[in-house]
Amino acid sequence: MQKPTRKPTPQSHRILGLPAALAIILGVLVLGGGGAAIGITASRASSAAQLADGLKKADYYAGKGEFEEALKILNTMSIDNPKVKAALDDVLARKKAADDAAKQGELAALKAQQDQLKAGLAQLGDSLKNRQQQIVVQQPTKPVPEDASAKEKELQKKVQDLMQKGAAAFNAGRYAEARKNFEQAAGLAPDNSDALAYAGLSWLRDNPSDPASVQKAVDFSNAAIAKNPDNWIAHRTLGEVYDSRKLTDAAMQEYKIAARLNPNDADTLYALGKLQYRAKLFADAQTSFERCVALRPDFTSAHFNRGMSLVQLGEKAKALDAFKAAVATKKDFADGYYMVGYLLRDKGDTAGALDAFKMSVQYAPENVGYLRELGSAYMARNDFAGAETALAKALVLDPESAVSNYNMASVKIKLGKPREALSLAQKAVEKDNGSAASTYILGLANEKLGNTDDAMRYYAMSVQKDPKFSPALINLGALYDSRGMPDKALPLLLAAQDIVPDSYEVNNNLGNVYLHQQQYDDSITHLTKALGIQPNSAVTEYNLGLAYAENGQTGQAKTAFVDVLSKDPSNMDVYIKLARIFVKEGNSKDAKELLTKLLSKNPKQAVKDEAQKLLDQLT
Repeated sequence: MQKPTRKPTPQSHRILGLPAALAIILGVLVLGGGGAAIGITASRASSAAQLADGLKKADYYAGKGEFEEALKILNTMSIDNPKVKAALDDVLARKKAADDAAKQGELAALKAQQDQLKAGLAQLGDSLKNRQQQIVVQQPTKPVPEDASAKEKELQKKVQDLMQKGAAAFNAGRYAEARKNFEQAAGLAPDNSDALAYAGLSWLRDNPSDPASVQKAVDFSNAAIAKNPDNWIAHRTLGEVYDSRKLTDAAMQEYKIAARLNPNDADTLYALGKLQYRAKLFADAQTSFERCVALRPDFTSAHFNRGMSLVQLGEKAKALDAFKAAVATKKDFADGYYMVGYLLRDKGDTAGALDAFKMSVQYAPENVGYLRELGSAYMARNDFAGAETALAKALVLDPESAVSNYNMASVKIKLGKPREALSLAQKAVEKDNGSAASTYILGLANEKLGNTDDAMRYYAMSVQKDPKFSPALINLGALYDSRGMPDKALPLLLAAQDIVPDSYEVNNNLGNVYLHQQQYDDSITHLTKALGIQPNSAVTEYNLGLAYAENGQTGQAKTAFVDVLSKDPSNMDVYIKLARIFVKEGNSKDAKELLTKLLSKNPKQAVKDEAQKLLDQLT
């Protein structure tokens, strides 16, 4: 008959689960909602090895973010099985959470892209004023015939002189002067399509915000096209006008024609690419930007926008190369460094990501999003001091941010500063009351301060907000168990097991609950699994030894206790447990040596009394 086990002291057996570094790119990754089904114990599941293996593989793939592969496995299993249904719900919830996080993660990048797009005509106009938009007037394609009259020859020379003067004025930014020269040339030679087209472009450059000037640009451009449908300057001018009026389809059409007629104009391709990106024609946009950088390898914005298009197409390796090319052309390009960091982190290169985010902050020190991301990168590297510095700057710039307050609270707890974490966590909850993660971190700060009643209340609120938020389930279950209520702890931990079956905290705490409920086989199963995940945990191995001892498996208990002593010689209880096993085996000599060694360590009075009493019985 099995003897009832003595509960180990709470501090000797309870392991709390802390969340991983959350806060990816401007947001906290929170598991999706939905009801959590209560799982079965590992000992009962042993008869369904195939089912368990399938569920484990599905969870493995889901943990790697390969949700389609996980769903493929689950779809081959019976949905009528509660475990399968719970796993399916969980994978779908995690997929949704990952999708939401990805959208959150793109906010800063998309904002940078939108800033690029908002620059629109102004940015394009600036480039047109410089070397890329210089007008070069060609010699007439149809020279005056030899038998032309002197008057005809003089007229052509005058037109050509006006065109040259107009080009010189345009290139110098004197657009009003330029258009007057081009208009005079068009007046002398009504069929001169270039004169009409340049006049239209000059009107647009002279005053792009004046409706009358813009209308003149349209009229002259249309007149130029009527004379020569292949006049690319006129088509591009119309494209700019339509773009500024948000007539996307018409603008795209004109830019496409201009790019076809003059495939060597990088600015036209860039303007076309921006419109295609806005229209979510990401493959077309990528092609336009790629052609653009082929013509102008130093076109920073084109490299960046090509990278953004490739991100949207899921071609992250090529996108990374594009962003690296962008920063290579502009060493202080903060947005480019941010996207390099974003993609390096996505591929697991946390060191490279950290370096890139440092550069983005160096060149944009007032960008709160970049500071937050730098903080998260430090957290991913377990450099909590670095994270603290970055997040402190972010909070100075935006003290009301729920994300920054949450992240800083997490960092403060990691640094052993729960008192400072408390107010930060309270602010995070205040600013995002629906967040299970923020409520959880408030509970954790309270627990670290010894306010266990408040901690349990906040953990329960976190679970209420998101029944599948495993850190809150784990810690609330552990606190119930430490208060001698394993029956209340068990459903919470089983629910957490369904979500994170390979969690050390889940299995350790389930093992403890089953130990206290005298279900020793189940306890041994979960504690063994927990020890497999964290082999150096002396706490888990001690509890495993207790379970073995209470289950009558003395040999395994002795092995466990001996191993605990090698890992944690300060655990005074294990000396007595091991000594009792030696006594039971008739090995009084080793029992006496162990108890004498224990007394020499001057343990607490209760342990000293128990050791002395046992030693007296052996002498």
